[in-house]
Amino acid sequence: MTRTAGGANPTPSEGRARREFPPTARKLLFAARRVLVRKGYPGLTMQAIEQESGINRALIHYYFGSKAGLLEALVDTLFEDAAFGYSDAVTRTPAGPDRVSALLDWLGRITADKRTGRLLYELLPHIVRSRMLRSRAAELYGAYRDFDGEVLAPHASANVREDLGALNVAMVEGLGIQSAVDPSGFDRDRAFLLWKNVLIHYLDDMVQDEEAES
Repeated sequence: MTRTAGGANPTPSEGRARREFPPTARKLLFAARRVLVRKGYPGLTMQAIEQESGINRALIHYYFGSKAGLLEALVDTLFEDAAFGYSDAVTRTPAGPDRVSALLDWLGRITADKRTGRLLYELLPHIVRSRMLRSRAAELYGAYRDFDGEVLAPHASANVREDLGALNVAMVEGLGIQSAVDPSGFDRDRAFLLWKNVLIHYLDDMVQDEEAES
């Protein structure tokens, strides 16, 4: 699901910086996102993007090279979107329970975005089949896991941080996709609140165990 790192996360291990797009390219990307939401992946054609954006389709090739290049850019905008705020706001919160709550409140807002959930649902099969897209998505998911694990349990072992990060990302992604494909089938807010309470109780028990051992 969409997140925006701001300056909180380190540069990816491959040294790849976050992509910045010129205004016209961004218009094309957001037009492509709207087409994906309404028509699904089969409807994502150069003609549809041209009609949606009002921009000549030749500029799609100019900015992205091909449909594969456009998909790569869509993956970047899917996973990082300033509309959801920056994770820097989480790290500026004092470490401990307040920072954990800030993280979970932020992620709760992200899971509520049905549009991004639908985009992920449409793009995921193509991400899995493409080595390039899969590598980029894995890089971003790795940053999510690292960030969540560090916020949730900064003093825990590396394995515990990794496991907590992976489970938290799985919960956010899973709720987002379910909400996109079956919005009336379950209460997303209630389910996320339960996960938040489970995490908080687990972390409280972890702190108590550490104090008992010291």
